[in-house]
Amino acid sequence: MAKIILVTEKVNSTSWPLALSLKAQQHEVIFLTSHGEEAANADGIRFMAYFKKWSFLEALRILPMIFSYEPQVLHIILDNTPLTAAHAVLASYAKSHPLMVLTTSLLQFERRLRTGSPTRLLLQESDIITCPSVDSLAKLRGMSVRSKKQGRGILPPALDLYESTMLEQPHYEESESEIAAEEWSRHLKDEPYFVIPCFEKNFSADSLYFRRLARIAETHFVVLWGSNQDWPLRSRKLFETWMKSQGLGDRWMFSGALPASLERDLLKQTECLILAGIKLSPQAISQFYLKVIQCNTPLALDSKQASVHAHLWQKNINCWILNHESLDKEFSSFLAKENFRPPESLQEKLIEDRHLTDTPLNELNRLYTRALSQLK
Repeated sequence: MAKIILVTEKVNSTSWPLALSLKAQQHEVIFLTSHGEEAANADGIRFMAYFKKWSFLEALRILPMIFSYEPQVLHIILDNTPLTAAHAVLASYAKSHPLMVLTTSLLQFERRLRTGSPTRLLLQESDIITCPSVDSLAKLRGMSVRSKKQGRGILPPALDLYESTMLEQPHYEESESEIAAEEWSRHLKDEPYFVIPCFEKNFSADSLYFRRLARIAETHFVVLWGSNQDWPLRSRKLFETWMKSQGLGDRWMFSGALPASLERDLLKQTECLILAGIKLSPQAISQFYLKVIQCNTPLALDSKQASVHAHLWQKNINCWILNHESLDKEFSSFLAKENFRPPESLQEKLIEDRHLTDTPLNELNRLYTRALSQLK
């Protein structure tokens, strides 16, 4: 097994589960992150919260100490934050070391990188590159790289099924249940409803999001998962008036902020959670997947979203996948369904075999092994 330094600015739902998973596979893991970051249980991982500014000078000061551990892999995890001088110093040192593999994981990769950008230069120097989906991996085509044997793979944000109790029955706190939600539950008591996340900052009648929302509301009551309290007052009034003008004034509601227990109830009782057509980061998609699996909620997503953790989703078997290129046409067929629960449950399948989520990690291990063997 390898000695790996994971470099990440934040302890989050992607970086820490990856560290735990690598440790579980007998790798020796050193976790290098920002000053002030904390982990609930280091669990045998060497935790180094050293960087305050991620500057050039900080990296030079830390270099002798971290590389005294003689790591075999330097693995840099990048989300939507720009590459820092510290990243560049660490990567340069790794590339100058003949027995070290430089790995870069992009967590959010929506467009091709411009020529000369620091991130593009890092990717060109990396021995291994991982992206969160097939779609994002395809954007690397045509990039000139230093190593003719550069390994590329898919590493989506982790689905942390091992360290959490997400597949167990949730514990409901009495204080949460006492939150004033009578009106909220009364609206949803007798009528089937869809749940659609809402991240819109204001209302526009020309927006694809709202046009699709109105179309869905014609057949099902819709709970908009989120709140419009941050919208301008004019936008809120325009939205209400617009929905009324289409005869849909009583076909929707915002969920507002929900405690964990009511959020679970919302997802357990819905006919379907609809993500299709909503622009979401791989991290956000993965978080929705966790909630869906936890609550055994029927899920409708589009083909682009389905490429994140693609090994888990089977079209028309454990979820509904709508073609992103013809989404409006696909919605017509979808809304005509009599039953929105897929034939199989991903939750039940994962209870039987939690190792189904190991596919991306197994691919990463294969890339590590291949790259290390080429150094010998």
